[in-house]
Amino acid sequence: MNKPVLTMSRRSNHQGFTLVETVIAMGIITIMITAFMAAFGPAVKGIQKSISAKEANRLATTLEYELSILRFEEENSDGAEYTTAFEKAFEWIEESGTNDRDSYILLYQYRGDPDKVRDDGSLEPQADKSKQLPGSDYVLQSVVRRLGDDKVSEELQPGIVEGRVFFVRMTQLVFDNGELKLAGQDGVPGGLGQIIDPTEPRDTVTDHTDYPEATIAFQAQFYVLKSSVYSYVNGTFDLDDDNNDGHPDATGKPAFVRNMAVRR
Repeated sequence: MNKPVLTMSRRSNHQGFTLVETVIAMGIITIMITAFMAAFGPAVKGIQKSISAKEANRLATTLEYELSILRFEEENSDGAEYTTAFEKAFEWIEESGTNDRDSYILLYQYRGDPDKVRDDGSLEPQADKSKQLPGSDYVLQSVVRRLGDDKVSEELQPGIVEGRVFFVRMTQLVFDNGELKLAGQDGVPGGLGQIIDPTEPRDTVTDHTDYPEATIAFQAQFYVLKSSVYSYVNGTFDLDDDNNDGHPDATGKPAFVRNMAVRR
């Protein structure tokens, strides 16, 4: 006769969390996340701001450098070669505020071929689509050019231009009652498209040789264009200001402004 086999059920030692324990755990996690965001949120924002500041500094430095040098056989608006970098800076500052399309100042980056250097020191665009290795096949070039420069049409092409294109407009700064003010505002003569004698009687100066001071102080406004391709920049973009806010309708307010100066 077989003996009955007695089986005993083994009670599991693993028990689930109770509702109260779950709620407590969720509360602790919420507190930890809140503390984390409070501690690292400002740091993240600071990093974002520093990147923005870095780009602004790069743009301003690129403009400042371009206004301080004279490139090989660089010509003025009349087709004659500049004699000095100061002459170039004087004309660029003055004409940047006019509606002359050829005088629009553009600042951008493009992919340059490191093996092909132009006479002016810049690189030919890297147009070979098979050469995509940065630092070897191409290097990014930051440049400031006027729209009338033939090189702009070569560089503002898809696959060559890199990132955004900025339009730069400059207005002279003068001292008035001990304060640095924009010409054309707050009763100060001058304004966009003009250079004046920064001292009384503040006569308009039309030639760099007649400018009496060694320095031209100015404010540069950097506007972001809606498109980076040449067809837009040369065809669609204009300086119309139908809402009379002092800025081109095509761009709105500038991304940033920077007070700068050029010397003889």
